[in-house]
Amino acid sequence: MELLGVSCSSISVAVSVLLATLIVYTVVVNEQRKKLPPGPWPWPIIGNLPAFMTARRHRFLQKLATKHGGLMYLQLGRVPCLVISTAAAAKDFFNAHDAAFASRPLGLVSSILVAGKTVGSAPYGPHWRQIRRITNQELFSPVRHASHEAVRDKEIRHMLGLLLDQSPTTVNLRSWLMQVFANNLTRMLINKRYFGSSAESEQEKRDFVELLRRRNEAFGAFVLGDYVPDYLTWITYKLQGVVPKFEATRDFGESVTAKIFELENHRHSRARAQPGDVPDFVDVMLNAPLHDGKPMADPDIMLLLLGMMAAGTDTSTVAVEWAMAELMANPRTMKAAQEELDAVVGTERIVQESDIANLPYLRAIVKETFRLHPPVPLSLTHKSTQPCEVSGFQLPGHTHLVLNIFAIHRDPNVYERPDEFEPRRFLNSPEGDLWSRQDSYQLLPFGAGRRMCPGYNLGNLMVSLLLAHLLHSFNWSFPAGQSVKDLDMSDTLNLMGFKSLPLCLLATPRSPAFLYEGST
Repeated sequence: MELLGVSCSSISVAVSVLLATLIVYTVVVNEQRKKLPPGPWPWPIIGNLPAFMTARRHRFLQKLATKHGGLMYLQLGRVPCLVISTAAAAKDFFNAHDAAFASRPLGLVSSILVAGKTVGSAPYGPHWRQIRRITNQELFSPVRHASHEAVRDKEIRHMLGLLLDQSPTTVNLRSWLMQVFANNLTRMLINKRYFGSSAESEQEKRDFVELLRRRNEAFGAFVLGDYVPDYLTWITYKLQGVVPKFEATRDFGESVTAKIFELENHRHSRARAQPGDVPDFVDVMLNAPLHDGKPMADPDIMLLLLGMMAAGTDTSTVAVEWAMAELMANPRTMKAAQEELDAVVGTERIVQESDIANLPYLRAIVKETFRLHPPVPLSLTHKSTQPCEVSGFQLPGHTHLVLNIFAIHRDPNVYERPDEFEPRRFLNSPEGDLWSRQDSYQLLPFGAGRRMCPGYNLGNLMVSLLLAHLLHSFNWSFPAGQSVKDLDMSDTLNLMGFKSLPLCLLATPRSPAFLYEGST
């Protein structure tokens, strides 16, 4: 008997082969998984790839971890991956295996956009150690922080003065914050304010914001070709259509950064520098030899500078925007913060950096915002350089590691009512300054281990300082016809955990705001 030209015996053979293959696959996978951490059962070929293809994968992975534990293994196609979702698992892991997982994978996005040359993307090795050392010494050291205090003060005064001139007006807080943080960074990097009020500057600002959006989208994209067998990689890239898109983002970024940093003009300016002139960060990079004794190439300097600009602008903007959104949803908390500011700072002067240490409730709000809304919900991926044993499990070489910071910050074994915004939890807690310590892993807004963000102290300071200025100098309300019921508190995830919709609020000056008059 035949069915559509195929004999029953042929069908039987095919079914038998399929069943035998599935049985062998099941036996082999079972044997392999005995040596691996717990995790969901992998599909043939694709493994657990669907877990990383969801829109809000930080939340999906959090849900998986409630079943499989804080140390969870996923097989992402050909790539083994470890996901850490609890504070205890993070602490145990980084105390024992930080160095083994200090490298980065070079996927398609990283190879096209940054060539693995930035502090965040470079593989662990001499190049990474060199650029990390330079950035730590020339940007993030206590001496540099102190030397840039006047710059930070001037830029914040300038932007708050503009806000005062326009008030009462509805403010797109995300756009305004991006300009504040970007100008602070350009002042640190190239000693000039890049985004101003001219028509040309407005276009440059729009281009920069668009570049950040494209980079955020690219680095948050799931690129299937990074996980399939090598012989399928490029055809998968082609079918997904991502290469031209990423190359266009790279080219756009080169155009934007060339206008911002103008390296050749910088060289000419330094040639005319007078004795005693203090070099800025670009001057240092143009003259600093790398580990091989050669100077860094201009394209690599541009990539490094753009990486710092993008990371510093986006992460701080995400944090302050979420803080203001939570305060609008919790007006009593906002009132308490303003009362603390009035008591400590008063109304006859503006907030200074030295005030932050005397504002425990404000600092608690910042910590709670970082906890509930980490700017990067899923850490940049770490990669092991060789096979290793983790908590008694055998992990193959080149295993990827992802910290689910979103899940760690909502660990019910650490935080009561973890989904609620409650700053007071930090007022009497020893976890108050965890991101500045290397031996605790309950609050990780800047990552963990030796690949932790080098600018964590500056980021924490800028978020705290700007939030203090906004609350001290202005009252905030919803635009006409809107109320707290209209406040959208949903998040998105590409790379950054932005609010789904930008926060637009009405700014009304309080008494201290008038101290900013003339700052523009």
